[in-house]
Amino acid sequence: MPDSNDLLLTQTSSACNGKLIYAGKLSDNPEWKFALHKHEDLHEVIFIEDGTGLFMIDGKAYTAQKGDVLIYNRGILHEEQSDPDKPLFTYYFGFRFNPPVAEQRDWVIHPDREPVIRANPYSNELSLLMKTLFGEFSLRNSGYEQISQHLLEAVLLLLERMILSQHRSAKEQKAPLANQIKEYLDTNYRRKLSLRDLAQIFHIDTYYLVHIYKNSFGISPVSYLIQRRMGEAMRLLASTNKKVWEIAKMVGYDNANYFSILFTRVIGESPRKFREHNQKDLYNS
Repeated sequence: MPDSNDLLLTQTSSACNGKLIYAGKLSDNPEWKFALHKHEDLHEVIFIEDGTGLFMIDGKAYTAQKGDVLIYNRGILHEEQSDPDKPLFTYYFGFRFNPPVAEQRDWVIHPDREPVIRANPYSNELSLLMKTLFGEFSLRNSGYEQISQHLLEAVLLLLERMILSQHRSAKEQKAPLANQIKEYLDTNYRRKLSLRDLAQIFHIDTYYLVHIYKNSFGISPVSYLIQRRMGEAMRLLASTNKKVWEIAKMVGYDNANYFSILFTRVIGESPRKFREHNQKDLYNS
């Protein structure tokens, strides 16, 4: 990301926690994307002020949106792309830890944790700090180097608070979140839903969504959605005289042929055969 036209480079004095290398802003470019790359000698932090982006970080795909923070530890491969329908507006900066800190660690977020911090009550405060940091670099008034370094220290301290908060929340809410997803699928199974849709609704990435759902229910959310739809279709076939194409639409499928193929594969017989075997009492009555 530092190759953006909005990039402002500078060498500044060292602050307590790190040395700021650059700060920048990205906006108003719906076609923006940055191919796979990494920073060997610095860490990068990106705050999403608005819009949505698709990110590949260390081999995993993430969707991030307004209020989220992305952290690229030094040497981590990453790729970035703006959603054309919701263009990214971001503030970002790159920095290095001072040698005393680097002797203890050389990462911003622990390698075992997700590199995306989701929007939370601290997001507005971070937005203000990032905006002010970029403003100092843009105006370059007297003393901007020292002010920028103090802002960097404040941002890093706030990030530690946000990381800790997210880690605690993830541990406490893992099971309830899976239950919330299941409840949402049970209520909205008629809608056209993809994994990406669900991930955006619950502010998590698709990999984590599938992981926690399968851990809780032993089945992927997509497979559960199909089973939920097929169950409703079986009920309608057995208890109503509605046509197969009508039932297909009622359970979320616009294409009746595709519905019939999927129903046959999941249930083991076609919708018409299932109706013949399970609706005799209804016809007789």
